[in-house]
Amino acid sequence: MSNILKSIRKKILLSVQNADSGHLGPSFSCVEILFSILKKIKFSSNKRNFLILSKGHAAPTMYALFDYMGMLKKNELTTLRKFNSRLQGHTDKKKLKFLDFGTGALGQGLSVSIGYSLALKLQNIKKYVFCVLGDGELQEGQIWEAAMYIGSNKLTNIITIIDGNKFQNDGLINDNFKHFNMKKKWDSFGFKFVEVNGHSCKDLNKQFSIAMNTKNKKPTVIYCNTIKGKGVSFMENNNKYHSIKKLKIEELNQAIDELNVK
Repeated sequence: MSNILKSIRKKILLSVQNADSGHLGPSFSCVEILFSILKKIKFSSNKRNFLILSKGHAAPTMYALFDYMGMLKKNELTTLRKFNSRLQGHTDKKKLKFLDFGTGALGQGLSVSIGYSLALKLQNIKKYVFCVLGDGELQEGQIWEAAMYIGSNKLTNIITIIDGNKFQNDGLINDNFKHFNMKKKWDSFGFKFVEVNGHSCKDLNKQFSIAMNTKNKKPTVIYCNTIKGKGVSFMENNNKYHSIKKLKIEELNQAIDELNVK
């Protein structure tokens, strides 16, 4: 498993390097989360569940995973952020048709998930909507409006996942908004709050299975403790690599060496 995850991070690294821009840190922090979701919901199946990547700037992770799953054209990762490419800097459903939603403007994904949830309920279809948020994204008021609606209406077919890497674009989250009790906050909105190691596929899969239990009376939110820049030592917890241009050649060589499968 670790070799697969390394190879996915290497795909992300090289695609961003080739594009001369992109979000490495927040893409690396959610690799295990998105890998586990895509495996759990059987994304390539016609009978699959749904995935909304609300933190759309982590698009390189989605594309690397799609490439790993054989869903992209050969060498398509080299077109990241290019004109007319299907692989835009933020996920674009008009370009890549099998995406469930195009995202980029933070705060919108959970509201979109409500639309999917209600449509599924109206059709009596038992499927789930996985919505992945960034922890910095929680500062958007629309998130809490959506959370209030989900909790009040007990939309248990939405599984909310938070990539808790503790950073946002301009630094540590706690330097911008002082820490509040995350569990009490979500509890007060009517959710079942779960905290998990966001880099353990085993733990993630376990919690996803529990959340997909149709007997649940509350919607689930899973807070994933993650490391920004996970997988490359000098990038870990270093917000310099939130959004970058090309790495210096010595940085690139070190990163590739750390991500190469031994």
